[in-house]
Amino acid sequence: MWGTYTAANPSTTKGQSLNVVSGGGSDTDSVSKFRLELSSGKNIPDITELNYDEVPEFVNSGALADISAAVTPDLGNVTTAAKTLTSYDGQTVAVPIQVNEKLWFYRADLFAKAGIDPAQVKTQADFVAAGKKLQAVEPGSYIWNLPASPAPYQWGMVVSGNGASYSTKSPCAITVGSDPGTAQAFQAMKDLRNSGAVSTSIGDFTPQWQSALANGTLASTLSASWLPTFIEQYAPALKGKWAVAQWPEIGGAVGGSEAGGAVFVIPAASPHKAQALAFLTKTLMTASGASAYLQKNTAYIPNVTSLLQSPSVQDNSYFGPSLIKAYLAASSTYKVFPYDASNSAETTALGDQLANYLNSPATSPSSFLQTAQSQLASQVGCPYSQ
Repeated sequence: MWGTYTAANPSTTKGQSLNVVSGGGSDTDSVSKFRLELSSGKNIPDITELNYDEVPEFVNSGALADISAAVTPDLGNVTTAAKTLTSYDGQTVAVPIQVNEKLWFYRADLFAKAGIDPAQVKTQADFVAAGKKLQAVEPGSYIWNLPASPAPYQWGMVVSGNGASYSTKSPCAITVGSDPGTAQAFQAMKDLRNSGAVSTSIGDFTPQWQSALANGTLASTLSASWLPTFIEQYAPALKGKWAVAQWPEIGGAVGGSEAGGAVFVIPAASPHKAQALAFLTKTLMTASGASAYLQKNTAYIPNVTSLLQSPSVQDNSYFGPSLIKAYLAASSTYKVFPYDASNSAETTALGDQLANYLNSPATSPSSFLQTAQSQLASQVGCPYSQ
């Protein structure tokens, strides 16, 4: 990305360099490192990559630069979803690199064998029925995987589209104990695990998961638009056999997103804001810059609207035209969860209680959500004043 940018802008980038530093092995590691840098005032980066759900914490603390002057001129170039990711609570603070649409990835060959048309799978009940239909011709194959402690993004994609919220701003309070959408998401995880159509032992990003995507144990997975690279890596021999569709309704969710997407932010204490912003906006928010980036990263789905017609986007080398078709269809129901500044604590508490619920004989999630409510009310209090 940097080399392409400097080659295209030699006069304005003369003498500039970019030092890329890993934030760690996970999103949690990266955010923890950023917090430490900000609190110490040392080694503060000029650019930090975050998931959008992590942005509110740093906006709330005043840690991010207002970049509206640099971003506004290019807003007309990008998709509606990408525009959404540039701001939080009325403040323009981010340059989006990836919109995380909810997508359903499936083995087209196995679905055809089972007589399953993903376009006709509209509801959670349809989804389970399709899983049973799959197993009738492919015993030992599953339509999704939800382990005893699901990845936060798995249930997070459900709450993103079913009207859930974890708090209110006025009055400022945690509301997970009484929120209908959160309860629906918990119930959906329980019901799907009990259906028999979903693997209850395979966790995402485990060796077992990688093998399952390659050997047919997982014939489909409900995920997001960042997954294609991983499927290509795990199952190169299945090129042309994996395809993409829209999510069915799960837990009352229609549309949504996965953490909103990935964005770059500029710390308020960055010593090189202008240079950092020029690099990001020209590379990701203009047709010329994003086109150059796309040429070197052909699996990338750009945010610049005019580039969505590019040949590599319209006919993905692994998934064919189904990827962009599903992506554009999902964009019509794209939504971002109403994240607050305590999303990290909320996700941790809810994830723990979801695991407790899934591993219990209880049929209702109510008591587990009440436990999360008590924990967060004590730990967080008002999530907009931390």
